[in-house]
Amino acid sequence: MTILDERLFGHWYSGPFDVGAMETSELDFLPDGRGWSRFDSISSELGIGRFHWSCPGPGLLEIRYDLRISGTWDVGTTGFASVDHNGPDDEVIRTGYRIGPDTPPYGDESVTTLRLDAFVEGASHFARGRRDITTDDDVSAAIVPYSAR
Repeated sequence: MTILDERLFGHWYSGPFDVGAMETSELDFLPDGRGWSRFDSISSELGIGRFHWSCPGPGLLEIRYDLRISGTWDVGTTGFASVDHNGPDDEVIRTGYRIGPDTPPYGDESVTTLRLDAFVEGASHFARGRRDITTDDDVSAAIVPYSAR
């Protein structure tokens, strides 16, 4: 039986905690156990990793990657300008996690934060974004469409 923590559902982004960084990371968790991560940098590098996720124990998150797409981002959109790699991946990340309030550096107010014990896409602190996401929000869907599960 796959256990999913519904508090994780939705979009999480590292931006508020990336003060001075030249890159940013995002994590997106769908209620059906699928998701994706995003890494992009000011150098125009863009990477998307699709995964399946579960919570095998209290405070434990497992991310099992199955696809990686990387290239450069398009200045006019949030999507890809070019794709350098598109293929399978088998990375597994198992990490502790906590969800709660935290105030970002230079922030005035606390935000709901996902804190990981391991780095995912170069980050370990993510602020809550939108909860109502779909596969259409993944810019890699234009390159490799999602199939019905």
